[in-house]
Amino acid sequence: MLLWAAVAQAGEWRGYLGLGAGMALDRYSEWDAKGAAINVYFGVEAPIGLSVGVYAEAAETWGQKFEDLQQSSSSRVQLDYRQYGLEVRFRGFRERMISPWVSLRLARSTSTPQTPDEFGQLVRQEFQALGGAVRFGLDWWLGMNWGITGATSWQWCDVRYEKESVRECAKPINTLLLGPTVRF
Repeated sequence: MLLWAAVAQAGEWRGYLGLGAGMALDRYSEWDAKGAAINVYFGVEAPIGLSVGVYAEAAETWGQKFEDLQQSSSSRVQLDYRQYGLEVRFRGFRERMISPWVSLRLARSTSTPQTPDEFGQLVRQEFQALGGAVRFGLDWWLGMNWGITGATSWQWCDVRYEKESVRECAKPINTLLLGPTVRF
């Protein structure tokens, strides 16, 4: 009964739609891949600031150069992924002009990385994986309904690769995204 009373006084239910564009950074592997990333989030938020939504993201990154001995040329490592999944967010100060939030995401990821095999040759493979992420962001509201979102995330297992007969996840990938958000 007390929880219901707190929810009733906290405010109204809201919907959010956000788009973002920015960078994906592979900061922890030996490949140092960097590239572009885009995302979309659509969610419903309870009056206490907890929201659940669907999330999609895609990224293309390029990293360290490798010499292709068969073709007398060089190519770069490429880590790319496309993902979709569910995200749970908790938003603080939802009635203020600047509203911070933190989220957890679980997503289905498809990656087709081009990484070196045991002979140092770049090989493209396709993987399906279940990835997770922790995200932090700030919404800056320009009015009642329109805002700008800046967010960063640390993602695990969105990119997989095969190395010495073992399939493993790449190191965490960091994304930095900025874009418009609408609440309704």
